[in-house]
Amino acid sequence: MLIVYLLCVQKKLKFHWNNKRCWLRIGIFVLQFQFAFVFFAQQEHKVDTIFIDSVPKKILYDNKIYKLNAGFATLGTGYFTSNTLHRFMNGLSLNFNFHAFRECYIQIGLTRLKGRETIVYPNKKDLVVSYFNFYFSPFVIKSEGLKFVFILNPIGVTYGGGYKDETFYVNGKITTDSSYTIQNNYFGMNYYSSIQGYYKFKYDLGMGCDVYAEYREQSMIVGIKISFYFSTAFKGNQTKPGWYYKKNPTKN
Repeated sequence: MLIVYLLCVQKKLKFHWNNKRCWLRIGIFVLQFQFAFVFFAQQEHKVDTIFIDSVPKKILYDNKIYKLNAGFATLGTGYFTSNTLHRFMNGLSLNFNFHAFRECYIQIGLTRLKGRETIVYPNKKDLVVSYFNFYFSPFVIKSEGLKFVFILNPIGVTYGGGYKDETFYVNGKITTDSSYTIQNNYFGMNYYSSIQGYYKFKYDLGMGCDVYAEYREQSMIVGIKISFYFSTAFKGNQTKPGWYYKKNPTKN
């Protein structure tokens, strides 16, 4: 729009660098544009905070009432790699987070991984990997704004496992040599960490990225996922003016 306007100004005023009138009109237009941008940004991000005993508990935003520090869940799918399982696996994860205090949460969840590959050189074999775990973290930090939310889990514990089957072929037939089969070697306790970032198209709904790492001694699993964010923050529609909710903070 600014470029079109400048072209019109140039044709109308025969724009050149020393034309003060032209620069004045451009300056006025830029100021008008900045004012409109700030005004609409403020309209979009206008929010009222409801306090109970001087503690912020709810907000009024987009004609809706949202609870602060509400519980949330994330669901993600993506790709994983491991130095002991397989270099390329598909995965699905789901976790639930319960508010503990301030911006800290308790997290429980599960992860399911599967991988399959046929290798033809130097010998043909089928590789099948299956892995799952349950994980728990007592200390998850969430930083949240109107449009973005970031979630950090410094460390938690997992328990799970699975198997890795390698089926070798000799002259087109499946071998029966059990020394070539690795199975049920991955059950046990591990540690995990994760970091997540989401853009929220609604205050309680968002989409983003999740980076996950699970590790113990000489074994590691690393994954990156596309995830969805779901919050229980929504309490109802705003049907009264803001001053009413501030005067009656316990009512929705």
